[in-house]
Amino acid sequence: MGNNIKNHIEKRPKAIKKKFLVGSLIISIIAFMFAFLLFSASAAGLRSDLALQVQGQSFRKESVFNQVGLELDVPSGRDYSGSGWCKNMKLYHPGEVFPHDGVNGEMSILYNFGRFEHGRSTFYDPESDYFNAHYGVYAIKLGQGAFGWENGELDVDAIVKVVSFDQLDLVMESLGCPISQRHFDYQITEIKEGPEMAGFSDWIQIDAMIETNAPLHHQTENLIGYLQYGTPPKDYNGENFPVVSTMGRLYLRYDETRNVTVIYFVIEKTQALIDQTSKDYLMPIQWN
Repeated sequence: MGNNIKNHIEKRPKAIKKKFLVGSLIISIIAFMFAFLLFSASAAGLRSDLALQVQGQSFRKESVFNQVGLELDVPSGRDYSGSGWCKNMKLYHPGEVFPHDGVNGEMSILYNFGRFEHGRSTFYDPESDYFNAHYGVYAIKLGQGAFGWENGELDVDAIVKVVSFDQLDLVMESLGCPISQRHFDYQITEIKEGPEMAGFSDWIQIDAMIETNAPLHHQTENLIGYLQYGTPPKDYNGENFPVVSTMGRLYLRYDETRNVTVIYFVIEKTQALIDQTSKDYLMPIQWN
């Protein structure tokens, strides 16, 4: 019996040491994985998606979508093999901070952009179909009345101002574009009845040519926008935030039951890309 006790006592330090080594190894692996996620360029896409999903969860309860009881099933890169868009939609809620001063209302945005390649989103890549491109949905709720109409007439300037605000005050600002350099000019090319979508036939379609800033620039500091899109390419040798030509399309309708204006949007390089994204990602959106 004495020998058994002695052997047990001798084995305990070895067991404790083994557990300590295993614990240290696990901590080291976790620390390595955390550092990889936090700093590695190859993990930029995963880092972006994780941060934006956490941000979206923080906005979910206060979002206009939730306020009016509108849950949307929006197709994303997850729905199409080989899609150039990111796999998950993102939610942002600027709330009452939107471009119409003195208007009692709120807005929320569901959006997506080009997937990550070589440590950054193709949002930065002039050779990509997803250069300076977004698609998604705006939900705008006023304290009284329907956003997008003035005295029964379509208020195109107010509607386009939302797109401009998104592009300049949200996207370009997050990437460090100076206010003095921000540019958004548009020319409406067509306004017509939109296709039937989500069981509604009262959509209005607006198409436009747009000139606005591209995200390309020389990095001089760490900015919040880099968490979303990754950092700009280091070999870029052009001017900061050059103005480029692009195209845009909106589908909008006012849902009287929920007192909300819903606007589908897409901004891309060519009409063919606008049409394809509309067909695959906007027209199939389901309302729940």
